[in-house]
Amino acid sequence: MSPYLAAWILWVLMFLAIELPAVFNRQEGDTLSELVWSVFAIRGKPVGWQLRRLALVAGLGWLVAHFLTGGAV
Repeated sequence: MSPYLAAWILWVLMFLAIELPAVFNRQEGDTLSELVWSVFAIRGKPVGWQLRRLALVAGLGWLVAHFLTGGAV
């Protein structure tokens, strides 16, 4: 197993260690999706919401294009 693969596996396990308790404790604002909704102003329209949402769409668009083109983008 390469060190990079081991690091990615560790990263996923750490994510699960944080996310799973947050999913089941029923507190607001502690899961990754709730944090993303807050940071990128998905709910409501606070100051700067257009720029935040544009950043989210651009980042996700790049990630999808990157995966679909085999890293050419």
